[in-house]
Amino acid sequence: MVTPYLVFNRQCEEAMTYYEKVFSGEKKEILRYTDYVPEGVVEDVRNYVLHGKMTLFETEFTFADEFSKPVTSGNQVHLTVHPSDAAEGKRIYNELSKEGEVFLPPTETFYSPLHTTIQDKFGIVWNIIVI
Repeated sequence: MVTPYLVFNRQCEEAMTYYEKVFSGEKKEILRYTDYVPEGVVEDVRNYVLHGKMTLFETEFTFADEFSKPVTSGNQVHLTVHPSDAAEGKRIYNELSKEGEVFLPPTETFYSPLHTTIQDKFGIVWNIIVI
């Protein structure tokens, strides 16, 4: 499964509420940065969205406030793949990172044994999240 991942510049919750209303979104879920602050982030991000999820027209969308790279119009849509295990996730990471740019190195989090974000050599941003 590949899912759309939408990133925002500190407006994620507002956007999710908007999309929930416009598209009759279902199963909205928001996890905040309260228990996890990315390395190098010095501002207070506790109330921002670490991971949001909502179903729009039978497709699961994921959302987040982005801190690893400035968000500009045009780079807000990422694609997410969910490998079945960390070994497969690491294999995909290794291939994409050869000529790509790593935004988030492979990280173990409370929600995944492996989460990483890479822009590939064609400019597409991929999240690899093992679930």
